[in-house]
Amino acid sequence: MYTQYTMNQTTLPLEMNCYLPENHIVYSIHQVVEDLDDSQYRLIENDFGRPAYHPKVLLKALLFAYSEGIFSGRKIEKMMQENLAMQWLTGQTMVSYRTLNRFRVSKVTKDILQDLYCTFSLRLKEEQLIEGKALFIDGTKFEADANKYTFVWKKATERFYRLLKEKEVHYYKEEITPLIDQAVIKDQEQEFSKEEIQSLHELLQEELEKVETEIIDSKEQEVLSQLKKKRRSLKKHRNRLKKDFIPREQKYEEHYDTFNGRNSFSKTDKDATFMRMKDDHMMNGQLKPGYNIQIATENQFVLHTQVYSNPTDTRTLIPFVQSLPESIQPTTYIVADAGYGSQENLEYLEQSRWTGLVKYGMYEKELKKKYVLSDKNRDNWMYDEDQNTYTHPDGTIYAYSHVSRQKTDSGFVRLSHIYKSTDSNYKNGRKSFSINYEYEEQKLNIREKLSSEEGTQFYSKRKIDVEPTFGQVKANLRFTRFSVRGKANVENETNLIFMANNLRKYNKRKKK
Repeated sequence: MYTQYTMNQTTLPLEMNCYLPENHIVYSIHQVVEDLDDSQYRLIENDFGRPAYHPKVLLKALLFAYSEGIFSGRKIEKMMQENLAMQWLTGQTMVSYRTLNRFRVSKVTKDILQDLYCTFSLRLKEEQLIEGKALFIDGTKFEADANKYTFVWKKATERFYRLLKEKEVHYYKEEITPLIDQAVIKDQEQEFSKEEIQSLHELLQEELEKVETEIIDSKEQEVLSQLKKKRRSLKKHRNRLKKDFIPREQKYEEHYDTFNGRNSFSKTDKDATFMRMKDDHMMNGQLKPGYNIQIATENQFVLHTQVYSNPTDTRTLIPFVQSLPESIQPTTYIVADAGYGSQENLEYLEQSRWTGLVKYGMYEKELKKKYVLSDKNRDNWMYDEDQNTYTHPDGTIYAYSHVSRQKTDSGFVRLSHIYKSTDSNYKNGRKSFSINYEYEEQKLNIREKLSSEEGTQFYSKRKIDVEPTFGQVKANLRFTRFSVRGKANVENETNLIFMANNLRKYNKRKKK
């Protein structure tokens, strides 16, 4: 005996939520998105054409698809046609993949997502899922949606641009000067600017028109032959400037504008920088175009994200902390690993209202017994305050020499005191050494904070709070590469993927 079924008759129940379990993630997505204020949606209303889809419907569809590890616009459109949970969440709205793709890269979506993070943070505080005492900051790299072999390197650009300038000067002296009557007033060794190359092109054009007139007026065969020969040379040099020198000048100028402090970029996605990725498919340390994603978490919930084009974390801490929204700014502690422990960052945190729990590069090594007892530890040296000298354990004396000023790429100035050996026959193989007293004092303060009971408690949570979030996104959701191009679009997709992961986590913990 079999159960009865029919294909041509409507069956009950008609409500789709009857088919979904009570703890399905779509209910959490619906609740969180409905917390948003509708006032800002007036920005995308139109007085002409068909009515627009409500942003909440599109946002719900994207968040559910991302939470299921689906990022393709066509596959999300297919989900809206076939997935029962998606149909309940969107009210059986069928949207084209083009509409979804335009929505997730629009400026309005960026404002909506920022508002979503704020309202979600408030919900987490109300439900006591976060305390608001500490923010755990870390970064990772995601591959950009760009070709791995369309790279432009700053050093190569500088080298080729220098060769181009030398070729222009040589070409002008050897080829152009003998042909034209009006010479460009210029130092023989001085480089040509882009504007001067343009002027030279116009000068050749004027000279060519002048020769054309002379050819028309000339009647002697010998003179006519010389004029035609000169015309051919002028055309060749004019075309060389127009098709070679001027386009290359424009190209290198655009490259320098695109670098904007970086050492490389991709032609496919000019905001992407070439970085070393952990998932190296060729196992040879190959660089890939990517973005440096910074996040701030508490209790494994991502409360804020930022996208940067520089590969190192050192220069991201200050702008990232400054971009924190007001909803999470009452936080007391900023917790980060040694990758952020530069002197500039430590000084900024000391002067801010936050308490920084950030290790510096040598923190772990300086705590080991081998380093404490070694002659590398400056505490084992004798210091003479009157003479301002240091004495090495082997007896070598180092006297103060001068102060060295080092300026970082961000403009921060570090002062290092240089001490040189007074004996040319130094035993330890070191002629001189430097001490940054300000940085040494900051390191002492950090050691005190991290050794305190509360500091130890919060810093020990860092590895189990922020780092698992990257693993969940990369391994569980299989998000390792962006599907959009341009930094602004990448920011939207970053917010979408981490909010989708937040909602998965929130749904499970709310259930418990």
